[in-house]
Amino acid sequence: MQQQYKSNFELKILARMQTSQHLGILIGTVVLRFVITFLAVNLVSSLVPTTTATGFVINYILIFAVQVAASILNVGASFIFLKSACGMQSAIGDLFCGFQQDTVKILKIGAVIAVIDAICMIPMDIASVQYTNVVNSMSLFGGSAASNVGMLLSESALDSQELLEAYSILYSASMKFYLIMLVSAALSLILTLPFFPAFYMILDFPNWSAATILKKSFEVMSGNRLRLLMLHLSFIPSYLLSILTCGISLIWVIPYMNMALANFYLDIMAVRNKSVTQTTV
Repeated sequence: MQQQYKSNFELKILARMQTSQHLGILIGTVVLRFVITFLAVNLVSSLVPTTTATGFVINYILIFAVQVAASILNVGASFIFLKSACGMQSAIGDLFCGFQQDTVKILKIGAVIAVIDAICMIPMDIASVQYTNVVNSMSLFGGSAASNVGMLLSESALDSQELLEAYSILYSASMKFYLIMLVSAALSLILTLPFFPAFYMILDFPNWSAATILKKSFEVMSGNRLRLLMLHLSFIPSYLLSILTCGISLIWVIPYMNMALANFYLDIMAVRNKSVTQTTV
């Protein structure tokens, strides 16, 4: 008899209850991981200016390295969410459990996923540079805030026609940038879906090599990619509603989503294990 997966609706109900029960540690995990990564990226950006082509390339490579290194924290976060999904107590120190694993293996897996993401984001990076150039080339937006206000208040600074043209150019450039960003993010999500279980499998199968984990992840996700994509998309309304709270509700939404993903992993593995057991009996 074929085993049935839980629906995304069931996974989200389960995740909602679990998130409420472990909200403190889950918020701490998400915030601490974000702060560490954010500080590392900003440190690189401050040390390596992007005013020159060489500086831009070096900055890009270093930020890529930070993203790969963040895989170690992703393993720790996966550990905390898995423990919470299984009703186990966890501590904030579990976020750093990846350093107790085979870090080289984690970095290899993280590098594969980061390369896919980086390739998908190339159009957005190019669009970002073009958008910045457009903004800087416009006298209305290129100066300081104080000077811009002064220009707007001055009747001789810009006539209404020039002002409309400036905002028309800015609007067009902004829409182009956000569209490219959306397409790049969607493409990255779709192409990395097959490797979704990788960080969880590092914990469940510590003896497997990086190549084996990536291969098994691909196999496990066969037939489940669309389900996972739909689970991701189901959180879009929650993210949109967070705009009304100036992003404050993300403190709940992000742990809730990560908990749903942890339950998704547990569900596909449970069905897979039952199928294997029935086949061998």
